[in-house]
Amino acid sequence: MKRVKVIVIIFAGLFMLLANTKCNKYLDKEPISSVTPGTFWKDQNDAKTWQAGIYNQLANTLKTNWFDWGEVRSDNVKTAGTGNAQTKMLNNILSANDADVNGVTRWTDIYTTISLCNYGIKYLPGMIEKNLDQGAPLYNDILGQCYSVRALMYFYALRVWGRVPIITEPIESLSQQTQFPRSDIAAVKKQITDDIAKSLETIGSAVAGTANPIDPKGLVFMQKASVYALLTDVSMWFQDYDGAIAASDKCITESKCTWVTTPQAWKSMFIFPGISSEAIFSLDWGAVARAAGVGVCQKLGSSSNTHQYMITPKIFQELRGRVDVGGNSVDARFNLCFDTVTYKDVTLYSNAVAQFGKFYTWKGVTGGPFAVEGNNDCNARIPIYRFADIMLLRAEALCHKNNFQGALDIVNKVRERCGYTTKALLTDYTGDVLKGVERTILQERQYEFLGEGKRWFDLCRIDKMYDFTNNGYAYLRSIMNPILSGRAGATPFDNTALVPNGMGRILYPINSDAFNANSKLVGDQNPPYDE
Repeated sequence: MKRVKVIVIIFAGLFMLLANTKCNKYLDKEPISSVTPGTFWKDQNDAKTWQAGIYNQLANTLKTNWFDWGEVRSDNVKTAGTGNAQTKMLNNILSANDADVNGVTRWTDIYTTISLCNYGIKYLPGMIEKNLDQGAPLYNDILGQCYSVRALMYFYALRVWGRVPIITEPIESLSQQTQFPRSDIAAVKKQITDDIAKSLETIGSAVAGTANPIDPKGLVFMQKASVYALLTDVSMWFQDYDGAIAASDKCITESKCTWVTTPQAWKSMFIFPGISSEAIFSLDWGAVARAAGVGVCQKLGSSSNTHQYMITPKIFQELRGRVDVGGNSVDARFNLCFDTVTYKDVTLYSNAVAQFGKFYTWKGVTGGPFAVEGNNDCNARIPIYRFADIMLLRAEALCHKNNFQGALDIVNKVRERCGYTTKALLTDYTGDVLKGVERTILQERQYEFLGEGKRWFDLCRIDKMYDFTNNGYAYLRSIMNPILSGRAGATPFDNTALVPNGMGRILYPINSDAFNANSKLVGDQNPPYDE
């Protein structure tokens, strides 16, 4: 692991130094290692070391950003701690240079991960051609992972900032281009889909037994099933419903996933994903390079400090409201995620700084307080893609192809496996059936993926995207503006005379550091933010 960290520091550090014009003075220093790109790629151990380094950096990138980018500004959470950052995030008051939220608005970690992938994409083909150390099959697999991880990083960047610079070559000397302008949405989309296509040419198939022995299900390293999951997600982001159905078909086949059958099995998906029939790709780096403090504790439940956020009482009450005729809760996700012993009703819950226990076991046998960990020791496993995610995206796509019953069948299966047997029936819908079924799917996604960094992106990708007039993002505005209007000092997503370019706040600001480092970004900030 020391070797992994040194390699990551050397090459990621080189990338950042070359890209930052303020750091030229550091280039005169003695190098911290004699390792160079041209001398590193010699055998299978080198390839595995680089692979581990990429996932270590991926873990670092998404450690807290999975939540800050995909959950915080949605209707899922309210503030629990006392920090300024939470208030600014929830009130939609961001800026390009604010010490409270700088970590959220920086894309440094994303581009460091991309840089490491770029090195692999450059040097692994030579290892494959020479079959160094008889490792061509391994190198092909890792090459495919480099493409898929790079695609995942650009997909995050696209959803968070919109237009972003595209960098596909490793930066190894000052003679190379080190500054890049932002590319348009179509170009970034093409980069993502091209990377996915190239990944599928060489990446391994875990269920076929070609994955790394330490990762037999393909949960730690991206494998073919997780690439098809990514493709499903990308297709739905761009409202390509035929593409999403085709990609989800392949994901289902490749993953060989089946629905869990008990509430205990649903809970195990987060505690022991390696034995879950629904797991596809999780942030669990114990077998590679554990990044201490995954971030769940800091965000949703900590034993060492006050966590920053809690799930809103509204959702607590809605899930609690799924009861049988005797008033007993029948949706197991309520009891599996919330402490229903300490907080017997919504009033007690609302007045508490309640912890969210989805990713933890209970302190007792079942029910009550959860065995949350300290911030620096938090090793919870965060799903990036799992079966229900792909199936509910598929349901949305089916809905837009007018297969409403097929869509509702998936929703009902998601409910049924958690004990909630009340079915959504097609006869329940009148008027705009498409919108009605779609909203049912989105609500089920909200309950199913609480705390998993999905809700904000779900809000954004419905209706007109990248339309920053009052005609765009209708679903997001219908959900969020009433909430923001009730918060003192909050800015809703509207364009008005008092708040011009309020719609632009759907995207994050580009951090001021990026403008200081890259002159080709100057004058191209996301409005209404300054540089």
